[in-house]
Amino acid sequence: MSNKWILLAYAALFFGVVSGYELYSDNTYMVALAGVTLAVLGVGAWLWSVQPKKDKD
Repeated sequence: MSNKWILLAYAALFFGVVSGYELYSDNTYMVALAGVTLAVLGVGAWLWSVQPKKDKD
């Protein structure tokens, strides 16, 4: 997957979580879960995007 697709997928996830904030804003645990989820998936997407390309020979 190219870096553009990784960025697009993370941006869509981020937008979804942030735009739905009013649905879970009263629950502190859900807010914390949303923050941790975005942080972990953001680091995961970054690590996935910086992997060296493997050429198929």
